Amino acid sequence: MIQLSPQDLPVGAPLPWSLLDGDGNLMLGSGCVIPDKRDLALVFRHGVVCRPDELSEAENDPVSPRGGRLSAGPLGLQVGTLLHVKLPGESSRAAASRLIGFIDQGLFVTWPSLGGRELTVQAGETLLLRGFSGQAIHSFTSTVTAACRSPFRYLVLSSPAEAEHTPVRSAARVPTRLAAYLVHDNDDEPMEGLVASGMARLGLLSDLSTGGALIQTSAPGLAIGSRIRLRFRLRTASIDSDVTVNAQVRGAPAGSEDEEFPACGVAFDALGERELTLLQCFIYEQLLSSTRMTV
Repeated sequence: MIQLSPQDLPVGAPLPWSLLDGDGNLMLGSGCVIPDKRDLALVFRHGVVCRPDELSEAENDPVSPRGGRLSAGPLGLQVGTLLHVKLPGESSRAAASRLIGFIDQGLFVTWPSLGGRELTVQAGETLLLRGFSGQAIHSFTSTVTAACRSPFRYLVLSSPAEAEHTPVRSAARVPTRLAAYLVHDNDDEPMEGLVASGMARLGLLSDLSTGGALIQTSAPGLAIGSRIRLRFRLRTASIDSDVTVNAQVRGAPAGSEDEEFPACGVAFDALGERELTLLQCFIYEQLLSSTRMTV
């Protein structure tokens, strides 16, 4: 990643790259527009802002399970489950892989990659892995029993060992620095037109759940009870998706005071199946990233 300053970013013109926070999480997608200088200041309000290098937006092509619900393997993990993979002692971000099959004494996973680069792995090495079963985040170790390159690149791993799990509550919240376009809900014009015309302002979403978020805005404080529309971009399984939600403004929680950029809580309306699924996947991936591998 390459760290940016406010002077590196255009105001009122499409961004030439995606904006990332210091941990590499997506803040604002390429092609999006920062409306004015106050919006730009808000983007930089809570830490560094980076852009990807030339290769870091090209991730491995995920293997998607087809059909209905698949049978669960070790630890309740299903085929298609996203796995975060590290070598012992590494402090960098985890590489991404997917569970593509299992047998009594082993697992089959796609070759782990990070930022378009494959992890260097050899047979006999021990890996640290994390995956989400739907109810808990599981951390475990496995040994690479085979590194296969035909008919495609994948790894054969031993059965999970030294497994630990962290239960995940249904209304889990995660800290974020997601930039979101914001308009009042009484405007009937499509969101795309409002963004393109510069009528939408930027907000910064944090403490995100499927039920709502804390939002900090570059515009004057939003009235409690007012209705707004939000549009933001989520990166899940290395794929960027735009999400639009309707919400109602709630009061600001204690400790969120910022005179220059006021904050308030927003409660999302009932989400459509697509929006709910994307938010759930995003939240679970963030939980995977933040859960320590203690094995």
